[in-house]
Amino acid sequence: MHRKNPISVLVYHALFPNPSPTDPPSFSAHLTKNLVGEVRIETATFYGSLDTIEARYPGLNYAYAPHRKRLGRFPYHKKLFEAFDRLGLTESEIQGFCRWEGTLWARERYERDEGVKVRDTTGVEIGEWVDRRKQRQSSRSKGINVKTDIEVEIEEVRSSEVVTDPRPADTEMQDDEESEADESVGFELNQRLMHAAAMREQGVNVQMDPEWEQFLKDAQERGELNIDATREALRSTRAEPDAVEPPAGSPSMIYDL
Repeated sequence: MHRKNPISVLVYHALFPNPSPTDPPSFSAHLTKNLVGEVRIETATFYGSLDTIEARYPGLNYAYAPHRKRLGRFPYHKKLFEAFDRLGLTESEIQGFCRWEGTLWARERYERDEGVKVRDTTGVEIGEWVDRRKQRQSSRSKGINVKTDIEVEIEEVRSSEVVTDPRPADTEMQDDEESEADESVGFELNQRLMHAAAMREQGVNVQMDPEWEQFLKDAQERGELNIDATREALRSTRAEPDAVEPPAGSPSMIYDL
């Protein structure tokens, strides 16, 4: 695009439409005073120092969006890019105009004069970006199912490892029957004997419980009980019936004779 005035003049007037005494008198003065200083600060911050050739010749492209974003953090460069956009400068015009320290023009001139190529290490550690959404869509179209369920493995116990009760089955049944008998007959009998003992303490004449009498007779026939000695012991301890020790093999209950 052919312009009547040099781009430097157009840019200066876009930046300073009404220059004040404190403003730089020309774009070159503005470049030396403000822009180059921001370039050096950004380069030192980005590379860490200016010890490498790459840091001294960063090759900043003022028409390249990522480089403009890096430099756009500084106030004077931000206004410069806004002026470029208002003026509608093309990429070639920007490249031809931006010929100062740190720019792409400075790097290309160094490479041409020295016969070397400055290796740009920016983003070397960053791998190529892959659109995972397209990969998933491609996998679905090919009939590939991505398994996302969490599986919990439950170990089954083999039949040989099942713990069994070593006692015979008939022994278990016998134990259950005895337990049921103790809980039913023994408990009821004990309750009756306790009630009879309480009535006797009040002076009431209570007959011997027939079930308890039969138990004592059976015990005596088996030789497990001396009925005469037991009667005598019970008569002597009538006031404290709970203190009498029951015969071996009998339920834990109060004698009621």
